[in-house]
Amino acid sequence: MIPDKPFIFYSLPKSRTTQRLTGGKIEKVWAGLNTFFRNCTTVSINEPTSIQLTAYSAWKDDEFPEIADKIIADTKIIFGEPKTEPLSYHYPSGVPDTQTKNEWKFDNSDLSKVLDYLIKGQPWPKFTFGPVELIVSYDFNLIDPLTKIELPNQQSKSSIMVWLSRSCSCSPDLCIPFDTADQKFKDYLNKIDAYLPFKLEEKYLRLGRPNKNRTQYTFTKLKTE
Repeated sequence: MIPDKPFIFYSLPKSRTTQRLTGGKIEKVWAGLNTFFRNCTTVSINEPTSIQLTAYSAWKDDEFPEIADKIIADTKIIFGEPKTEPLSYHYPSGVPDTQTKNEWKFDNSDLSKVLDYLIKGQPWPKFTFGPVELIVSYDFNLIDPLTKIELPNQQSKSSIMVWLSRSCSCSPDLCIPFDTADQKFKDYLNKIDAYLPFKLEEKYLRLGRPNKNRTQYTFTKLKTE
């Protein structure tokens, strides 16, 4: 059974996977993320739940595929052999595509090394995919940025998945423990606004309530007071 308290949920719709992270260059984006984690969450930027680096071979229409091949080879020298598999399969034959993705997974102790590699490689060339991207995810509870006290009644963890590459984006899921968009909720949004590493678009705020049997949540448009 799921928790019984309603909450306000910020998440992107299925039609939109990610939103842009502010900052531009990877090091500035990372600094913005660090500010957010330090002031608004219970997690440190050095404590992600997963770290994955992916390097892609060139797509069939990409120019200079040898550049993507060299990036893959250089990345192997630094981090060892990856898990390599086709990016897709032809339908209905099931024949694998010639383009590959090469994946490395890391422990938290390797995060600074991987991040440094990505920063030093800037500016990364433009390809259909990648050519290399770092995916880092975090789970956390929210805190008050002024008092640094954890917000009460958080029955579900919030999360954010971060993509760092030629451009930087994220997919946030914030479970904000308010059951109405009252003045206290608005005050909280105002408090965290200066620390958010992305633009919070209020149209994506929803009120989550458990159904009668508490087997799942139903989400409705948030009504402001």
